[in-house]
Amino acid sequence: MTDTNGGGRIEVRLVDLNPAWLPTGGEGYSHSEGNSVPLRERVGIAFDCPDGCGRRPSIIFRNPIDGGPSIRDDDHVWTREGDTFETLTLTPSIQRVNCPNRWHGHITNGEITP
Repeated sequence: MTDTNGGGRIEVRLVDLNPAWLPTGGEGYSHSEGNSVPLRERVGIAFDCPDGCGRRPSIIFRNPIDGGPSIRDDDHVWTREGDTFETLTLTPSIQRVNCPNRWHGHITNGEITP
């Protein structure tokens, strides 16, 4: 976290929260009918919760960076813009219901805002 304007506003960047791209499939993964699931990279992201609870939310992209379809077909996906931790924007906002403080916020151009 950095003080961005000398006036006490604290800026939290996604890169400060130990982000990691989420993969799926690969060696050892198969569909229920036994067919192997090919490895896909960057289908979502995980990062340390901004409220400091120690948990890591996993966000699945509606439009994965690898260009393939989303790995989920429900409403629990986020639309992504940007393809680096520094440029990532996600919509809609993120609501952490299983965190003690129920953090709610946005990731916009790699910046975390409540």
